[in-house]
Amino acid sequence: MVEDGPVREVLRRPRAPYTRELLAAIPSAASRGARLAGDRPAATAARGEPASPRRSDDEVVLEASRLTKTYALRGPGQERFTALDDVSFRLHRGEALGIVGESGSGKTTCADIVLALTRPDSGEVRLHGRPWSVLTERERRASRRLVQYVPQDPLSSFDPRWTVGQVLAENIPRQDSRAQRRDLAVAALERVGLTAGHLTRRPRSLSGGQRQRVAIARALIAEPEIIVCDEPLSALDVLIQAQVLDLIADLRAELGTSLLFISHDLGVVHHLADRVLVFKEGRVVERGDVDEVLKAPRHAYTRELLASLPGQALRTT
Repeated sequence: MVEDGPVREVLRRPRAPYTRELLAAIPSAASRGARLAGDRPAATAARGEPASPRRSDDEVVLEASRLTKTYALRGPGQERFTALDDVSFRLHRGEALGIVGESGSGKTTCADIVLALTRPDSGEVRLHGRPWSVLTERERRASRRLVQYVPQDPLSSFDPRWTVGQVLAENIPRQDSRAQRRDLAVAALERVGLTAGHLTRRPRSLSGGQRQRVAIARALIAEPEIIVCDEPLSALDVLIQAQVLDLIADLRAELGTSLLFISHDLGVVHHLADRVLVFKEGRVVERGDVDEVLKAPRHAYTRELLASLPGQALRTT
């Protein structure tokens, strides 16, 4: 044990360096634009303060228009559950768009439709102005490389029989030679702070933070324009979460990648996102600049979400 005492005293006036490090790693509005992990490297290629992301508010890379999705409930009565109800938004080049809301609010259903894993009952998603629905299967395969996914639980998305190298190879064009494929895999690992030595490891033998880095490397190897992150930090401890957040911010600044970032953690969204959508019962109840929405929320539900943040009472008294 490095420190103990009354909760308010320890969290407001920590004495131990490790306690101060833990508190500094918690994302919030105050940490916006700064590194969270201190001297711990986010990636081997990243050094110092992250550069400003290369945003273009004029170029819309993805647009969702009036998305609606319902599901039949089990049991008698043929009742249906509305997962999405008339949801629309735009994602600009280089932008990070946060989606927040409680469990069951429609966040993941929205991500599945954006990724073309689920078809909406009505509405459409357009990638560079072209609806998913009009693309041929060949065009869909090419377009899917432009929109990659980082899941909440990477292990469940990896084939347990595969090594890290095989996981990454899945996103490398097959016309490349074996040597070229290995070089691309190593470059992707190094970009996220891992090494060539991880190629022969199986994901189950990696730590949670390393698995999430492999998931990010798998997405990056496809050279996407958009990455959909669905609760990618929820299973990580606060210090590893800080490292992964720094990594995502660094890569976004370096590559100009657009992010659709889904999270229940408003502190994470406030730290990372440019704009935010607040979901409740399948509808967007509030939207706008992340500072405006989360510092001066207009909708009662957004205020309720902010009030429910752990430690809110401590921060406001």
